Amino acid sequence: MTIRLFLPTLVTLAATMLTACGSRGPTTVEAAAPEPQATAHNTVILPSVTYGKTPEGLQLSKSDDPCDVPASLATAIEEQLEEPYAFTVPQPSPSVAGAPTLRIQIIDILANAGGLYGGPKIVHLHGVLERPNAPAAEFTAKRQMFLYFGLPRSTCSMVGSVAYDLGGDITAWLKNPADGAKLGQQ
Repeated sequence: MTIRLFLPTLVTLAATMLTACGSRGPTTVEAAAPEPQATAHNTVILPSVTYGKTPEGLQLSKSDDPCDVPASLATAIEEQLEEPYAFTVPQPSPSVAGAPTLRIQIIDILANAGGLYGGPKIVHLHGVLERPNAPAAEFTAKRQMFLYFGLPRSTCSMVGSVAYDLGGDITAWLKNPADGAKLGQQ
């Protein structure tokens, strides 16, 4: 007798739940906000990072850089950009006409093989920010690493960490670009 009373109640409850689930009208989809676009006001033109001369006058080249610091540095800057900048582009275009241009040269690099046991890893940069209707602003930036507790403990992971930190130094400087600034650990 208990089952006879329970079964109709269960059927009624299931029917009510199914009806309630399907009784909602179609939901309206709100229009998504348009994706931000690169403009002269929110973009920094960042041509390829180049190899310059050391303070002693030696010309650096890709052969002095087993870890591709230009690529690591460009990625670090792009990832850490803050207001007012949101984008980097490698070359000017009509949509970003008038955006500031940041030119960076590697002026010294020490990336001996051996990872943690190969000695310090050092990257030294010189940068120039060219802005329309404003004087150019220059900086030097230098960072080094002696100990590295992350994994892997390779030379390139250490140099990549140095480049990432330099990218943060540069993006912070872009907020208020003072001419002659010394960034990093100088």
